[in-house]
Amino acid sequence: MSRRISQSITPTADDITVLRNPFAAPKGGGDPVITELRRVLKSAIPSWLPKLSEDQELTAPRLDEIKKAVATRRQIIEVLPDGKARDDALAALDKADTIVLEMDTELSGVGAFTGTTA
Repeated sequence: MSRRISQSITPTADDITVLRNPFAAPKGGGDPVITELRRVLKSAIPSWLPKLSEDQELTAPRLDEIKKAVATRRQIIEVLPDGKARDDALAALDKADTIVLEMDTELSGVGAFTGTTA
C-alpha cells in the first residue's frame, strides 16, 4: 500500500471571482478585449492603402507605413495557436513584406543614380 499526502486550500467566494474573471465567458463582439484588438488591427492599416491603385505611385514613406502595418499585424497573429488561419495570415504578410522589400530596394537603387549634375 502506498502513502498519499494531500494538501489543499479552500477558496473564498472572492478568490473564486478573481480566478474566474479573466476567463469569463466571451461577450462576443462587445468584449472589450476583442474591441481593442479590432481597433489596433484597423488603426495599423494606412488610410490610403484600401484605395491604392495602379495609377498611384508609392514613396519610401508610404512603403515604411506598410512595413509598420505588417509588423503590427504580425505581432498579433504570431501569438495565435498553430493552424490554417494563422499560417495563411502569416503567409500573406510574408508576401506583402517581400513585395515592399523589393520595391524599397528598387526605389533605393534609383535614388543612388539620381541627383543634380553640374
